[in-house]
Amino acid sequence: MAELTLSYQVHSYSTGTVGRAICNVRNHAFVADGSGGEMVGAGELFLSGIAACAVNMVEGIAKNDNISLDWMDVSVSSYRDADANHGDLSLYDGIRVNFEMWGVDDDQAHELVETWKRR
Repeated sequence: MAELTLSYQVHSYSTGTVGRAICNVRNHAFVADGSGGEMVGAGELFLSGIAACAVNMVEGIAKNDNISLDWMDVSVSSYRDADANHGDLSLYDGIRVNFEMWGVDDDQAHELVETWKRR
């Protein structure tokens, strides 16, 4: 078995308000609500992480491959089947990641996304 190295560690704890948690990442703290709360929801934070990772990875791939990517915008949407019964599980039935890029042609953009998907 491969030796694993810790990459990231986060911590969350309850606040005394059901559906609200305080999250800590290194020396940063923020509030995460359940769905419909006043603050950013945990699912939204999860999807934000996917979007931020996509931006950072694709920009890095473009830089390493000497592709002049000027700007990019990534949006992530989640979908649930309203008729599906997943019991107590919180599942997404679909996640769509949309990339928009400036400064590259369609072939370069397609290859950057395909490289991202393979990683």
